[in-house]
Amino acid sequence: MRKLFWVLGGLAVVLWWLHGLPQGGPARQRIDWSADPVQVDADVHGPTFERVTSHGKVTFHPRATFEASGVAASAEHYLLDPVAFLSPVDVVLTWGHLPESPYKEKISYSQMTRYYFWRTRATDLDLTYISRHSANMHLLPSNANLKKAVAKIGSGDAVRISGLLVDLVTDRGLYWNTSMTRDDTGPGACEVIWVQELQIGNRVYR
Repeated sequence: MRKLFWVLGGLAVVLWWLHGLPQGGPARQRIDWSADPVQVDADVHGPTFERVTSHGKVTFHPRATFEASGVAASAEHYLLDPVAFLSPVDVVLTWGHLPESPYKEKISYSQMTRYYFWRTRATDLDLTYISRHSANMHLLPSNANLKKAVAKIGSGDAVRISGLLVDLVTDRGLYWNTSMTRDDTGPGACEVIWVQELQIGNRVYR
């Protein structure tokens, strides 16, 4: 009886673990982080759409279609901040030459309270290039499977993020606007992305 108890308990743990995994498929091509993100601005901000959540109704205003490929220099998970129910993960994405030598060995990245920071002591690096080829991206998964997928992103992962840049407002008065350029810094410089497809390594999630 005790052996059966442990077998059933182990099976329950395995089923719980499998339930938390996202469903994905093989990617058709490897992630190429050499190019800048592709953004196509929406006409008149695009049609709005709404979602009813446990925190009330949220209205989304698409600003552009968006796709970015790069390497996650850092990933921060949020549970308790006011927008964690929409964006459980922020990713510091790096692209161009940043994921490669000499940049990757000479720059450190960190995240705190929805901001990201980079630091280097190197005097031979182009600091403007660093700012324009890295960004803190607020990920808003568009369904339950993508919510599981974004939770899998870790530092060093090659990722491709596809979806919409959005502004949003809740019926409780909270609003969040996306950056529309990779050249800005400071408050308001982060991308707010309604994620519709995510590739991590050689797996694609929708």
